[in-house]
Amino acid sequence: MARPGALAQDIPAKPNPPRLVNDFAGILVQSEIDELERKLVAYDDSTSTQIAIVLIKTTGDYDISEYGLKILRDWGIGSKKNNGVLILAAMDDRKIRIETGYGMEGSVPDAVAFGIINKIIKPAFQQGHYYQGLDEAVDKIFAAAAGEYKGVPRSSKEDGGEAASSGSLSS
Repeated sequence: MARPGALAQDIPAKPNPPRLVNDFAGILVQSEIDELERKLVAYDDSTSTQIAIVLIKTTGDYDISEYGLKILRDWGIGSKKNNGVLILAAMDDRKIRIETGYGMEGSVPDAVAFGIINKIIKPAFQQGHYYQGLDEAVDKIFAAAAGEYKGVPRSSKEDGGEAASSGSLSS
């Protein structure tokens, strides 16, 4: 690795008590957080797959993929099975990332994450519909995990590895 990853003090502390929806940017209203939390807890209970949403203002000097991977690992999203998915949005940076644990890479590969970001989250966020974008993205991740959502075709010039599951909110 060319540069060190995000340090522990650079990411938010794991919430105690644990929550799957963490809005450190103050974007969602409490009822939206509660509804997403209920949905994600129910999914975790029925599948043992954890999906977490983290909204922050900025990743600072860190690449969003490094930052997301650090949260996924340090918070233990997906437990020992590594079957976690993190939806990370850095609101001031206008960046979005879907980070997957090894146990979810088969059902939510980069192409699927890319499609969810660019076809669902990004358009909703650009219109200020943050809850709607996150709620629909969660539904698509549920569908992908069940083998029902395959993402969008990509052109050959977009064949980047990690960049495939990141997106910018810029037009």
